[in-house]
Amino acid sequence: MDVFFDSLAALTAMGAGLSSLSGLRAFLPLALVGLISRFELFGAFDLAGTPFAILENPWVIGILLTLAILEIVADLVPLVDSLQDVVAGPLRMLAGAIIFGASLAQQDTAVLVAGMVGGGALAGATHAAKGIIRPGATAVSGGTANPFISVFEDLFAFFGTFLVVLLPILGLLLVLFVLFVIYRVRRRRRRKYKGLRILKE
Repeated sequence: MDVFFDSLAALTAMGAGLSSLSGLRAFLPLALVGLISRFELFGAFDLAGTPFAILENPWVIGILLTLAILEIVADLVPLVDSLQDVVAGPLRMLAGAIIFGASLAQQDTAVLVAGMVGGGALAGATHAAKGIIRPGATAVSGGTANPFISVFEDLFAFFGTFLVVLLPILGLLLVLFVLFVIYRVRRRRRRKYKGLRILKE
């Protein structure tokens, strides 16, 4: 059973899933990982003796939770949510890199660095997918659906973090889902623009 929970493949899948969730909320998954690691829940993280052990510090956890709450509240405010998404993009990629690194904290340097680079990219991909979907929902609903979407994202990031930690294979499924969404949306856009070009001609 170790292959599903403690192997490099499992840790990589967990890191990938947590990084993807960081693309929705920069600070919430990090804060939860800090709490999980500090209280040794599920035996998921071994950060002792690594730079990522700082995530277990009560002050760091408190700061991350405060930032998570601010991010959640800001995402509920019209106009502010759009501005926040622009500013939060790099922060979410950084969070994705850190959280993937925490998942591979005890691995060799080369594996760790590769994971952090991949984590930043996965968080960026999720953030991009959100940036593609959210404006469409805003346009269709006139902005009334935004608070509901925001709450759904909060809950998804919260419960998703625990689920991915408990069952790392879900992290891989989450990554595949994000990639599928990006593929479908881009394909639909290409069809739309192709149709517009044909009409112009």
